[in-house]
Amino acid sequence: MFGDDSERELFFVHAVAEAQRQFAADNTNADALVRWGGALLELAHQRQQDEAVQLIKESIEKLNQALTIEPGHTDANWCIGNAHTSLGFLQQSKDAAVEEFTKARAVFQACVDKDPANETYRKALQMSDQAHVYYDEIQQQLQEAQAASKRSGGGRGGGKLASGAGGSGGEPDPLGLSDWVWDAAGWVLLVAAIGGIALMARGGSAAPAKG
Repeated sequence: MFGDDSERELFFVHAVAEAQRQFAADNTNADALVRWGGALLELAHQRQQDEAVQLIKESIEKLNQALTIEPGHTDANWCIGNAHTSLGFLQQSKDAAVEEFTKARAVFQACVDKDPANETYRKALQMSDQAHVYYDEIQQQLQEAQAASKRSGGGRGGGKLASGAGGSGGEPDPLGLSDWVWDAAGWVLLVAAIGGIALMARGGSAAPAKG
């Protein structure tokens, strides 16, 4: 769907603006808030640590606002679960990460309870139980990469790193994770991305035309 990251980012910037317009026209439009929050979450995946964290928190705020309008909105809960999971992997403290993963699991459980046949919800719930294990493995990989970099005199080692999760001087990685992460935790980000695109499409938001 997207030719490169810049096209993807432009799509979700446009989606945020469209959702804002829809909500301004009708402040009871829970779907607009969900699309707004979902688009912010997608944009967070294109940003570095501090900005990513801020965008995720803004996303959660919009999604919770949607739930005050429509408490049973499953898409809102689903996006909140992905937001807390993403936020967990950005934490430098294990306790803080586990707190976010616990919040995510509770939300995914609520989604499964409402729609037990939904395989996506069930898979997310299953994998969320292993999130803390993935977090430990990711941190170990990052530490080993840093150590290898120091031994080689500051060169890169062990995959791409960003300043967000303890790396420094590496190539940009919006979530501060190494390439290795995609074998362990990429399911969360991939499903979140697919879900975000689906939410935008469901709301009739299209990517802006190229000039």
